[in-house]
Amino acid sequence: MIILNTQGIVLKAVRYKENDVILTIFTRKLGKIAAMAKGAKKNKSSLLSSSQLFSYSNYTLKKYGNMYRVSQSDVIKSFYDLSYDLEAFSYATYITKLVESSTLENQTNNRLFVLLAQTLYLYTQENIDKQFITRAFELKFLDYIGFRPIVNRCSNCGSKDNQEYVFNSYEGGILCKTCSTIFDENQKIDITTVKLMEYILSNDILRCSKAKVSKYIIYELHRILKQYLMIYIDNINFKSLHLLHEIENNKGVDNYE
Repeated sequence: MIILNTQGIVLKAVRYKENDVILTIFTRKLGKIAAMAKGAKKNKSSLLSSSQLFSYSNYTLKKYGNMYRVSQSDVIKSFYDLSYDLEAFSYATYITKLVESSTLENQTNNRLFVLLAQTLYLYTQENIDKQFITRAFELKFLDYIGFRPIVNRCSNCGSKDNQEYVFNSYEGGILCKTCSTIFDENQKIDITTVKLMEYILSNDILRCSKAKVSKYIIYELHRILKQYLMIYIDNINFKSLHLLHEIENNKGVDNYE
């Protein structure tokens, strides 16, 4: 039997039998794993809080064959308050599903782990533009799993001297005016959006969260990243954001379509 200690964030929690829970945990030391939390649904269980969705905890894991079991846990941050804010909960559900569906088991990614923890923290803060934070998460997520879009030069010829670009997801980034005539499926992109993408890729998300970004630029970033994610990430599912989009439309948020 192997005993391991690691920090982890719960990506998914599925009830098993009456009081047990099977957790999908994104950990610092082991990457994504499945672990059984025996008796976690009992009201007096010491594992109750650390077995909730989004919970960020220190876990002591025992490995039995191919299966982990949570033997002890200490909550660092529960993020339970996210369940009281529909907007924050929708975004948090979306990014955790993105991590769950796009990472392999037992493959560590410490930069992505830190990004996920910091983003969940930002969703709990007041006066934070959650739409922008989610777009920043998506861009940095793509970088950390190996699909960083090229935004500091033309992805075809390497030119950095232009002030007029298009974005081409199939070519992996921006194209200068000359190269844009060679390829199809180009998307219009404002130079301000290009500079914002460079800024996001060069700074941690806590610093990025302080930026003041117009709704138009956030929408353009969303439009570009949505296509990019659909091309490079298998089985991506945007359903967790559908209700949120309805709420935003009812509040009169411009969608620029």
